Amino acid sequence: MINKLWFALFGLLLIAGCTKTDSSGVVAEAGNRKLTREGFKEWSGENLDSLGTDERQLMLSKWLDMAMLEQEIESAKLRENPEYVLKEREIANQYYRAILLSRQPSPEISDSLIAAYYAGHQDEFKRPTDSYLIESFWCESEDSLKVFRRALQQADTANLRSGFVIWEGRWLASAEELDPPLLYGVRNTEPGGLTQVLPFGEGYRLVRLHEVYPKGAQLGLDAVRGEIREQLLTEQSQRRQERLDNDLRSRYQPKIMGESK
Repeated sequence: MINKLWFALFGLLLIAGCTKTDSSGVVAEAGNRKLTREGFKEWSGENLDSLGTDERQLMLSKWLDMAMLEQEIESAKLRENPEYVLKEREIANQYYRAILLSRQPSPEISDSLIAAYYAGHQDEFKRPTDSYLIESFWCESEDSLKVFRRALQQADTANLRSGFVIWEGRWLASAEELDPPLLYGVRNTEPGGLTQVLPFGEGYRLVRLHEVYPKGAQLGLDAVRGEIREQLLTEQSQRRQERLDNDLRSRYQPKIMGESK
């Protein structure tokens, strides 16, 4: 209760401090760090007075957290450790690399592109084992999921729309990927049907079986559309990284000085 009262008091004081006119222009401070209105704009890219009360409090709280941590880093002399400094730079480089990669062109993964990939890779979609196209639902309560199962048989998905039951997705699973109780349930269900409610993790799972593909069967495009999309996205990501690396090497001509091998 004390913590809640202190948090509420801190929030009120912070809001009051933000709205109060200060001749020095300081809107927040922590230790020896002070934030002025001009500094806030430089730090965040926003004008303090243009923000709503909640957003202003959130941004100033973020600045205070950073200011306190930065001073503690200095006090502990963490940046005097070369290992820590190197790790900090590596993390920053990963972040900025992700930004640069996001600016690389990324063509849309269209249905026609997926169909073309499927047509050119037929052998990849022959099942080495029995496989099942399934759709699963999860809920903490066994009884609630049983009620949902009965409703789903009547095409009523109100509980799903309300978030009462979580839709886990639809995917193609091989027999080896399913745990024994689920595999048994799927094998004893007709396509289009539902398994019984089964224990899973800290709750319960219900599975709808859409299609069965015996070992050696050729999968249809609908069954592997998601798989192809993921593959194309992976290939696209690899190409973007290669383009970025090639561009950087071309412009900066990196060299390691020393004896050539």
